[in-house]
Amino acid sequence: MTNSGHPEPRGVRNLRVARRSMLYLVRTLLMIIMGAIVCIGAFLTAERYSNLYILTSEGMALRAECVFADGARNDLEEYFTLTFLENDAAMTDATYANYTITDYNYDLAIEKISVLPWSMSATVTATERVTLSGTINADQLGEDQNADDFPLPQWTPRRYKIKFLNANSRWYISELTVLEENPDSSNLGTPDPNESPIPAATPTQKPTDAPTVTP
Repeated sequence: MTNSGHPEPRGVRNLRVARRSMLYLVRTLLMIIMGAIVCIGAFLTAERYSNLYILTSEGMALRAECVFADGARNDLEEYFTLTFLENDAAMTDATYANYTITDYNYDLAIEKISVLPWSMSATVTATERVTLSGTINADQLGEDQNADDFPLPQWTPRRYKIKFLNANSRWYISELTVLEENPDSSNLGTPDPNESPIPAATPTQKPTDAPTVTP
Protein backbone atom coordinates (compact mmCIF):
# COMPACT_ATOMS: atom_id res chain seq x y z
CA MET A 1 0.00 0.00 0.00
CA THR A 2 1.40 3.30 -1.05
CA ASN A 3 1.61 6.13 1.51
CA SER A 4 -0.35 9.04 0.07
CA GLY A 5 0.97 11.60 2.64
CA HIS A 6 3.35 14.37 1.60
CA PRO A 7 6.39 15.42 3.65
CA GLU A 8 6.00 18.79 5.42
CA PRO A 9 7.85 21.52 3.57
CA ARG A 10 10.97 22.64 5.38
CA GLY A 11 9.82 26.26 5.41
CA VAL A 12 6.58 25.38 7.22
CA ARG A 13 8.43 23.23 9.74
CA ASN A 14 10.92 26.02 10.45
CA LEU A 15 8.08 28.49 10.85
CA ARG A 16 6.37 26.22 13.38
CA VAL A 17 9.60 25.81 15.37
CA ALA A 18 10.22 29.56 15.31
CA ARG A 19 6.69 30.24 16.50
CA ARG A 20 7.04 27.81 19.40
CA SER A 21 10.39 29.32 20.33
CA MET A 22 8.90 32.79 20.26
CA LEU A 23 5.99 31.76 22.50
CA TYR A 24 8.44 30.18 24.93
CA LEU A 25 10.54 33.34 25.03
CA VAL A 26 7.47 35.54 25.53
CA ARG A 27 6.19 33.37 28.39
CA THR A 28 9.61 33.32 30.00
CA LEU A 29 9.94 37.10 29.67
CA LEU A 30 6.48 37.65 31.16
CA MET A 31 7.35 35.39 34.12
CA ILE A 32 10.57 37.32 34.69
CA ILE A 33 8.71 40.64 34.55
CA MET A 34 6.01 39.40 36.95
CA GLY A 35 8.67 38.09 39.32
CA ALA A 36 10.48 41.43 39.22
CA ILE A 37 7.22 43.30 39.94
CA VAL A 38 6.49 41.04 42.92
CA CYS A 39 10.02 41.50 44.30
CA ILE A 40 9.89 45.28 43.88
CA GLY A 41 6.44 45.42 45.49
CA ALA A 42 7.62 43.30 48.42
CA PHE A 43 10.69 45.50 48.89
CA LEU A 44 8.68 48.74 48.80
CA THR A 45 6.10 47.32 51.19
CA ALA A 46 8.76 46.17 53.65
CA GLU A 47 10.45 49.58 53.44
CA ARG A 48 7.16 51.33 54.17
CA TYR A 49 6.39 48.97 57.05
CA SER A 50 9.73 49.75 58.66
CA ASN A 51 9.34 53.49 58.14
CA LEU A 52 5.81 53.53 59.55
CA TYR A 53 6.87 51.39 62.52
CA ILE A 54 9.57 53.85 63.51
CA LEU A 55 7.53 57.00 62.86
CA THR A 56 4.65 55.60 64.92
CA SER A 57 6.89 54.63 67.85
CA GLU A 58 8.86 57.88 67.92
CA GLY A 59 5.95 60.21 67.15
CA MET A 60 3.54 58.77 69.70
CA ALA A 61 6.23 58.66 72.40
CA LEU A 62 7.11 62.32 71.81
CA ARG A 63 3.43 63.30 71.88
CA ALA A 64 2.97 61.61 75.26
CA GLU A 65 6.13 63.25 76.61
CA CYS A 66 4.78 66.65 75.59
CA VAL A 67 1.65 65.96 77.65
CA PHE A 68 3.20 64.84 80.95
CA ALA A 69 6.64 66.42 80.68
CA ASP A 70 8.49 69.22 78.94
CA GLY A 71 8.74 67.51 75.56
CA ALA A 72 10.05 69.21 72.43
CA ARG A 73 6.79 70.29 70.86
CA ASN A 74 8.45 71.77 67.81
CA ASP A 75 9.73 68.30 66.94
CA LEU A 76 6.16 67.02 66.72
CA GLU A 77 5.94 68.63 63.29
CA GLU A 78 8.33 65.97 62.04
CA TYR A 79 5.76 63.27 62.81
CA PHE A 80 2.30 64.89 62.71
CA THR A 81 0.53 67.10 60.20
CA LEU A 82 0.10 70.70 61.25
CA THR A 83 -3.67 70.34 61.08
CA PHE A 84 -3.53 67.44 63.49
CA LEU A 85 -1.42 69.38 65.98
CA GLU A 86 -3.74 72.36 65.80
CA ASN A 87 -6.72 70.16 66.67
CA ASP A 88 -5.10 67.71 69.06
CA ALA A 89 -6.74 68.05 72.49
CA ALA A 90 -3.66 66.48 74.09
CA MET A 91 -1.65 69.61 73.30
CA THR A 92 -3.83 71.63 75.69
CA ASP A 93 -4.11 68.91 78.35
CA ALA A 94 -3.07 70.41 81.69
CA THR A 95 -3.53 67.26 83.79
CA TYR A 96 0.15 67.10 84.68
CA ALA A 97 0.92 70.81 84.63
CA ASN A 98 1.17 71.00 88.45
CA TYR A 99 3.20 67.82 88.84
CA THR A 100 6.88 66.96 88.50
CA ILE A 101 7.42 63.65 86.72
CA THR A 102 10.40 61.88 88.24
CA ASP A 103 10.28 58.71 86.16
CA TYR A 104 8.20 57.14 83.43
CA ASN A 105 8.04 54.12 81.18
CA TYR A 106 6.46 54.45 77.74
CA ASP A 107 5.25 51.40 75.85
CA LEU A 108 3.59 51.29 72.43
CA ALA A 109 2.58 47.84 71.21
CA ILE A 110 2.12 47.95 67.44
CA GLU A 111 -0.34 45.27 66.38
CA LYS A 112 -0.94 45.88 62.70
CA ILE A 113 0.35 48.00 59.82
CA SER A 114 -1.73 48.32 56.66
CA VAL A 115 -0.09 49.89 53.60
CA LEU A 116 0.26 49.16 49.89
CA PRO A 117 3.34 49.92 47.73
CA TRP A 118 1.48 52.55 45.69
CA SER A 119 -0.86 54.04 48.32
CA MET A 120 -0.56 57.54 49.76
CA SER A 121 -2.21 56.60 53.05
CA ALA A 122 -1.66 53.94 55.67
CA THR A 123 -3.08 52.81 59.00
CA VAL A 124 -1.43 51.46 62.12
CA THR A 125 -3.19 49.79 65.04
CA ALA A 126 -1.34 50.17 68.34
CA THR A 127 -1.90 50.17 72.09
CA GLU A 128 -0.27 52.86 74.23
CA ARG A 129 0.59 52.40 77.91
CA VAL A 130 2.49 54.81 80.14
CA THR A 131 3.65 54.25 83.72
CA LEU A 132 4.36 57.49 85.59
CA SER A 133 6.00 58.41 88.87
CA GLY A 134 6.01 61.90 90.34
CA THR A 135 4.67 64.32 92.90
CA ILE A 136 2.67 67.50 92.95
CA ASN A 137 4.67 70.71 92.98
CA ALA A 138 5.22 72.18 96.43
CA ASP A 139 3.82 75.57 95.43
CA GLN A 140 0.45 73.94 94.80
CA LEU A 141 0.07 72.84 98.42
CA GLY A 142 -1.66 74.80 101.16
CA GLU A 143 -0.42 75.07 104.72
CA ASP A 144 -2.37 72.05 105.95
CA GLN A 145 -1.89 69.94 102.82
CA ASN A 146 0.72 67.39 101.83
CA ALA A 147 1.70 65.68 98.60
CA ASP A 148 -0.01 62.42 99.56
CA ASP A 149 -3.34 64.22 99.32
CA PHE A 150 -2.79 64.78 95.60
CA PRO A 151 -1.62 61.53 94.00
CA LEU A 152 -0.30 61.67 90.45
CA PRO A 153 -3.08 60.98 87.90
CA GLN A 154 -2.34 57.80 86.00
CA TRP A 155 -2.21 57.62 82.21
CA THR A 156 -5.20 55.90 80.61
CA PRO A 157 -4.09 53.06 78.31
CA ARG A 158 -5.66 53.35 74.87
CA ARG A 159 -5.81 51.31 71.71
CA TYR A 160 -5.56 53.55 68.65
CA LYS A 161 -6.14 53.42 64.95
CA ILE A 162 -3.46 55.74 63.60
CA LYS A 163 -3.85 57.14 60.10
CA PHE A 164 -0.87 58.31 58.06
CA LEU A 165 -0.74 60.48 54.96
CA ASN A 166 2.19 60.70 52.57
CA ALA A 167 3.23 64.25 51.72
CA ASN A 168 6.42 65.24 49.92
CA SER A 169 7.61 61.60 50.06
CA ARG A 170 7.26 61.61 53.84
CA TRP A 171 4.73 59.97 56.16
CA TYR A 172 2.87 62.05 58.75
CA ILE A 173 0.27 61.06 61.33
CA SER A 174 -2.95 62.82 60.34
CA GLU A 175 -5.55 61.22 62.58
CA LEU A 176 -5.88 59.29 65.85
CA THR A 177 -9.00 57.30 66.57
CA VAL A 178 -9.48 55.70 69.99
CA LEU A 179 -10.67 52.13 69.47
CA GLU A 180 -10.67 51.11 73.13
CA GLU A 181 -9.72 52.43 76.55
CA ASN A 182 -8.04 50.18 79.12
CA PRO A 183 -7.62 47.30 76.67
CA ASP A 184 -6.79 43.83 77.94
CA SER A 185 -3.03 43.47 77.65
CA SER A 186 -3.36 39.71 77.05
CA ASN A 187 -5.13 40.38 73.75
CA LEU A 188 -2.39 42.46 72.24
CA GLY A 189 -1.18 41.20 68.91
CA THR A 190 2.45 40.37 68.26
CA PRO A 191 3.91 42.33 65.32
CA ASP A 192 5.47 40.44 62.46
CA PRO A 193 9.28 40.14 62.87
CA ASN A 194 9.58 41.37 59.30
CA GLU A 195 8.11 44.68 60.46
CA SER A 196 10.95 45.32 62.90
CA PRO A 197 12.44 48.79 62.49
CA ILE A 198 15.51 49.52 60.45
CA PRO A 199 17.30 52.86 60.04
CA ALA A 200 14.59 55.14 58.76
CA ALA A 201 14.42 58.19 56.57
CA THR A 202 15.34 61.50 58.15
CA PRO A 203 12.38 63.91 58.54
CA THR A 204 12.26 66.49 55.76
CA GLN A 205 9.59 68.96 54.74
CA LYS A 206 6.49 69.64 56.80
CA PRO A 207 3.05 69.48 55.15
CA THR A 208 0.68 72.39 55.54
CA ASP A 209 -2.40 71.06 53.81
CA ALA A 210 -3.68 68.02 55.68
CA PRO A 211 -7.27 66.91 56.30
CA THR A 212 -9.27 67.79 59.39
CA VAL A 213 -8.40 65.59 62.32
CA THR A 214 -10.53 63.89 64.93
CA PRO A 215 -8.35 63.70 68.10
